[in-house]
Formats: sequence, structure tokens, C-alpha cells
Amino acid sequence: MTSKFKQGIILTFLLFLGGSLMVYLGFSKGHDIAATLSRPIGANAWMTSGEMISACTYTPVIIGVSLILLSLFFSTVLFIKWIK
Repeated sequence: MTSKFKQGIILTFLLFLGGSLMVYLGFSKGHDIAATLSRPIGANAWMTSGEMISACTYTPVIIGVSLILLSLFFSTVLFIKWIK
């Protein structure tokens, strides 16, 4: 295996892991992130809008899915080059 091939495999693996982590954080911590971002300084009680919750949930999910798809494209290109 050449050094470039190993770097490609590592990059593909890291992109997949990063994408999976982003999807997990979006679905599991999206509401918490929205509540933290919308909290006014010194407030004891506040309301978080549904749009803010949706944005903080689905933005990381979209980024994560994009990274997973990018890793699949990279792995496909690496496999095609490996076959040749």
C-alpha cells in the first residue's frame, strides 16, 4: 500500500466518524444546544422557539449526512483506483 492510499483510507474513516458524531449530536443534543444558545445573560427562565430547536437539531444532522456521503464517495474512488 502506498502512503497516499493509506491517507485516503484514514481520511475516509475520519469523515465517516465525524459525520456519525454530528448526526448523533444533532438528534440527541439539539434541544440542549438550542436552549443554551437562546438563553439571555443572567436569565433564570426563558423560552426557546421551535424554530431554534429545529435549526440546532437538523443543521448538525444535515452536515453529518453530508460528511457520511462524502466518505462514501471517497471510498468508492479509492476502491476503483485500487482495482486498477
